[in-house]
Amino acid sequence: MQIIGANPKRSTMSFLEDSLFIEVNKIKKMMDLLSNLFLIRTSFVYAIDQQQYTSEIAGNNGDYQDYCKLIQKELRHKCIACDLAKFKEAKKEKRPVLYRCFSGLYEMFLPLFISDVLVGYLHFGQVRAEDDFKTIMNECSLEDYSKPEDLERCYNSMVVIPKERLILISELFLNFSEIILNNRLIELKKASPEYYLKRYIEENLDKRINVKTAAEAVGRSPSYVTHKFKEFYGKTFHCYLNHARVEYAKTLLMKHNICETYQQCGFNNRFHFSKNFKNIEGITPYEYQTNNADKKTINC
Repeated sequence: MQIIGANPKRSTMSFLEDSLFIEVNKIKKMMDLLSNLFLIRTSFVYAIDQQQYTSEIAGNNGDYQDYCKLIQKELRHKCIACDLAKFKEAKKEKRPVLYRCFSGLYEMFLPLFISDVLVGYLHFGQVRAEDDFKTIMNECSLEDYSKPEDLERCYNSMVVIPKERLILISELFLNFSEIILNNRLIELKKASPEYYLKRYIEENLDKRINVKTAAEAVGRSPSYVTHKFKEFYGKTFHCYLNHARVEYAKTLLMKHNICETYQQCGFNNRFHFSKNFKNIEGITPYEYQTNNADKKTINC
């Protein structure tokens, strides 16, 4: 993986067969904030391979802890193997993985996906919890290290963050991941128009869109959209659009009345909305609100 863009405000980085656009400055500010707030190492990891296993945007405390520097002098291969295993676990499970690494420090990798494509990981690490050094030596099998007294000195000099607080930090990182993705601080640019057709729907659920407007948006003919969309997504454009609008409506119905909801979902009128909603969900919008009245207060 390498940086192929030159704009410092918006760098372009290769990622598999896609182009990954990253708002570097904005993500750097986030990593700086988290790093300064908790005095831990933070980063957004955007490239991984067997040799140089991370390329990243790191927060202010981006350097390795002295403890980690000592470990890596003799046991770097174990560091890489441990991280790669957790990269794979987080990717497979599609969830954050908080764990104690082989050297006894705590790390977290939170995978970020766009349209089911892994675009990188939010990471914090090299954090000491309450465990004392003897416990770490025994449980992490560090007898291979030649100078355990140096390790103990560096370990004992580290700031202790309780494990309960690490879980809270992980939850905060999860909120930051949503901010990054919702504000498109990371984006994929794909050559395939089908990717943009799906995205066009997702971005225009409140508008009166159709095959013709979608075709104009991606520079293809309406017939191309009609045939290719079903080939890629297993539903017609119209069917997919209605399902997406109803799914969006279910969220809105928890906060708005039915008239306000259908207008924000791109349906022509209340009857059109109710008919499509019942066809897809099996109940009317009013029944959906009634069934979920305990979750939110609705004015129907």
